[in-house]
Amino acid sequence: MAALNRSKSWRKNSGDLRFLLQVVGFLLFLGFAGIGKAEHPRSTATKSLLPDESRFVKFDVAIPGSDRRYPVWRTRSTGRPILLLHAINGLSPDLLNFALVLEDWGYRAYLPSLYGDPVKGRPAYGYDKGLASIKVIRRTGIWNPVSTESAGTIVSDLAHLARTVSAREGGRSIAVIGNSLTGSFPLALLEESCVRLAVMGQPAVPAKRVPRIIMRLPHPPEETRSLTLTEGKWEEIVRAMQRHPRKTIIGFHYLEDPMAEIERFDELHERLSRAGLARRFTAYVKTPADHPFADERRSWVVASETSETPRTLTPHSTYLDAADPQDLAWFRTKLKNALARAW
Repeated sequence: MAALNRSKSWRKNSGDLRFLLQVVGFLLFLGFAGIGKAEHPRSTATKSLLPDESRFVKFDVAIPGSDRRYPVWRTRSTGRPILLLHAINGLSPDLLNFALVLEDWGYRAYLPSLYGDPVKGRPAYGYDKGLASIKVIRRTGIWNPVSTESAGTIVSDLAHLARTVSAREGGRSIAVIGNSLTGSFPLALLEESCVRLAVMGQPAVPAKRVPRIIMRLPHPPEETRSLTLTEGKWEEIVRAMQRHPRKTIIGFHYLEDPMAEIERFDELHERLSRAGLARRFTAYVKTPADHPFADERRSWVVASETSETPRTLTPHSTYLDAADPQDLAWFRTKLKNALARAW
């Protein structure tokens, strides 16, 4: 009887532990930190300062048939237009300063706040809150960051924003640059006739659950290679690329990114190959020394070694604010050259 009681007690304690772990996992999932700004070894004193808002012009874009409006900031420069999408943390100082880098390269950058303005009582300009943005995303009801088929209504809203930017530029073609949370969005927008170049920065949707990030585990198999597209949407993208031979895709990634799976680029390349469009996609990837990843994909991957040490959330961000200065310079040089070739 004592042994039976011990067995019952063990099962009860084990069940309680499983329940506790499930609760903790669920609470972590509610704050899926994995799709936003990566941690950095830089101190706050050395982080990018917020540029003066006078460096930008602000306007609003209304979405037809809805009550949604998006504030948009654009650089004052002339040049070919780029729609620059923010990650989960919003219009951070890093993103705004990167827009000014694009301005120095000769482009005009448009930066919509996908959370509106203000964001939870804070100005959208300079908003830099990762986990706090989860409540904003869930409240709006237009995001679906864990789906394998569609990231939500936000994508169709961005399609309207892309058309608006092109119209404001006299019908010129545009590039769309995404990052992490929005890293896959440029691909979804490639069906728009005005979008010439899709830049996919470490696409992190569908989002990985935080326990998997902490333990550096891959997504479940059905999510690992997901491009967050329905088959119908993919076919529209293929037809658009076939109609417009200048449409291209470039991707940026770290091979050992704990939050976004590099296999999504494999999936994209394989799909494009089946459609006869493989030459339209190039990926720029930082890998550990002597890793065979690039050699096995030399027809479409350009790689370079990284010395960045893997941490809980890094290496993740690439051309925006990679923690390693040499990595950041390499990613930005590749992006600058790719943008120049796009037109």
